[in-house]
Amino acid sequence: MALPLPLAEETVAACGEPRLYRPFFRAGIAVVLTLGAAWGALLLLRIAWAGSFTAIGLQEINAHGHAQIFGWVGLFVMGFAYYGLPRLKQVPLAHPRMAQASLWLMGVGLVVRSGFQAAVAGWAGFGVPAVLGSLAEIAAIGILVWVVLGTLGSATTALEVLDDYVLTALGWFFVQAVLEAVYFTATLLAPGTAELLWLVATWQGPLREIQIHGFAMLMILGVSQRLLPELYGLKQPSKARSLTSLVVLNAALIGVVAGLVLMRLSGHAWAALWYLSVLVMVAATVALVWGWGLFGRVERSDRSLKYVRAAYVWLFISLAMLALLPAHQFGLLAWLAPESRAAEMGFSHAYYGAIRHGVTVGFVSMMIMGVAARMVPEFQGIRGDGLGPLWMPFLLVNAGCAIRVLSQTWTDFAAPAFSVAGPSGLLELTGLAIWGVHLWRIMDQHVELPGFEP
Repeated sequence: MALPLPLAEETVAACGEPRLYRPFFRAGIAVVLTLGAAWGALLLLRIAWAGSFTAIGLQEINAHGHAQIFGWVGLFVMGFAYYGLPRLKQVPLAHPRMAQASLWLMGVGLVVRSGFQAAVAGWAGFGVPAVLGSLAEIAAIGILVWVVLGTLGSATTALEVLDDYVLTALGWFFVQAVLEAVYFTATLLAPGTAELLWLVATWQGPLREIQIHGFAMLMILGVSQRLLPELYGLKQPSKARSLTSLVVLNAALIGVVAGLVLMRLSGHAWAALWYLSVLVMVAATVALVWGWGLFGRVERSDRSLKYVRAAYVWLFISLAMLALLPAHQFGLLAWLAPESRAAEMGFSHAYYGAIRHGVTVGFVSMMIMGVAARMVPEFQGIRGDGLGPLWMPFLLVNAGCAIRVLSQTWTDFAAPAFSVAGPSGLLELTGLAIWGVHLWRIMDQHVELPGFEP
């Protein structure tokens, strides 16, 4: 079936570039195959060689993570918002020239920020251009929000569930960009190691929650509720249920963030707020997704369905691991590794990092790969049933993610697990490269679409 709906020819002309998503998607692929997965694989090999997650400096680790959030996820979100949203709403894109300018702001800002952030360990002066790069990224995200608001404002129909989720996720995207720039600047200005460690312990966890569960997860949940019923014939959730879930998820996210911060500032009693909010987030997410019937019999299927299903399995795994964090920290560690560094600190960086990897690579990246594999041929006017099934990248990325999550968790108990975790990044990188080349080649195929009709 054709998705999203075609626009009228005069509407397409008013949008400017008829396939504006392509430079954003290409930039996203370029980022994930360089600053993203490639850099991440190299960092993991260095960690495995040293046998310690502290073998890599804070700024280099965070520069890689920054590229993944802003470049890999951010650029794909921008491309879909600028191209897919007008098609779904049947209106021209508002401010198309500003939308195009935001690509340059985000691209240049991302490269400058990530590159110079990784280099500040060698010379503190590199922090200045890195901060300027952050300001360019904030400007790009501000343009994104402005263009989306203008596009939705020109629609003749009322806001739908997708719009509510998208606007909320974009709000978190902008908030995290500002907070991330402030946090990064604060780490540059920290007078000593003790102050730097305090900043990291207090603010990095809450920031990651906003980026992953506020921006990425809410965006994917919103898009899923709009596209998956049409793509695969899944159940359409009721508007009341979807909006209730959105309110609950945002309240839970605020509780998680507040609990993490207050635990550091006012005492560990606030862990109760954090854990209760985690349980609410887990329950609301599972209840929302399970009602779609994603894992049951579907009316239509194609090569993307396995990616979408695997993505949501990884989301459930990461949420389950998050809910089980106290059991790991105060149960398994105390029983099997009471003398480990994680047990002494009262916090397992390995386990927490495994959760993050499960949700970012397993859930977010698999959803990007699956939805793009389905929608890009549609956007290009190419029949998807004549394309390859993309089993190899699917198996490689899932295998790499599973090895990484399991072995990284096991490093709390056995040092040899580092040698198992090390190569996992190469599997993910290879899978992403195969998928990226495939998608790039599809975007290079120019098909004339009369009146934009695929």
